[in-house]
Amino acid sequence: MKDKLTEIILVENHPIVREGLRASLESDISVKVVAEAEDGPSAIFACDKYSHDILIINAILPGSDTFQIISAIKRRINNKIIVSSIEQDANILHDLRRCGAEGFIGKDASSGEYAAAIQAVSKGGLYFSKNMADAIFEVARATNDKSNAYGLTGRELEILALLSSGLCNKEVANKYELSVRTVEAHRLNIRRKTQSNTLSDLVRVSRSLGLANMAGNLKARRAFEPYDGHAL
Repeated sequence: MKDKLTEIILVENHPIVREGLRASLESDISVKVVAEAEDGPSAIFACDKYSHDILIINAILPGSDTFQIISAIKRRINNKIIVSSIEQDANILHDLRRCGAEGFIGKDASSGEYAAAIQAVSKGGLYFSKNMADAIFEVARATNDKSNAYGLTGRELEILALLSSGLCNKEVANKYELSVRTVEAHRLNIRRKTQSNTLSDLVRVSRSLGLANMAGNLKARRAFEPYDGHAL
């Protein structure tokens, strides 16, 4: 009797990357990619249509809120989810875990890391790329000490304060030495948690949490930081 194959749905918006990852995954004879998707709606459709064990999804898909996608899939299907191409941002990692993801793989991960993650989550465990495990526990401890009506993390509170004070995504990214895509992901998560659809909504939430002083302190500290040569 043959061992059961581990069936996977692969979600990646870059076709060349998706093709290469599929070939790498299927080099293991125990793994079969049963479907591919390139965005959130097609990921949900594929999960509904195809029987599978694990969903591997890129952390940031253009035009899609990965947090909402994972939460929606977890409500519908009893599968395992591995999130790939994660930037080294502990707050995003923590929020993905809260949404139900079990595996977390950083950028430029080797095929061996994917194999290890698949094996770990298949057995009911969790998998974190190197340096991620300590980060998520640190953020979990910090978050437990920050009580607010929306369950925002410390980093999200800081970003909300700056965004509501008028800074754009690029300015916030430059301040924290993050990519603009990471700030966009934070902003989407803040909007999801606070049910905010407009900048006015974010300003209202910021005021309700008393973040005006935080924004002032953060912007003042930024003014005295050395210029790093990047245009705003």
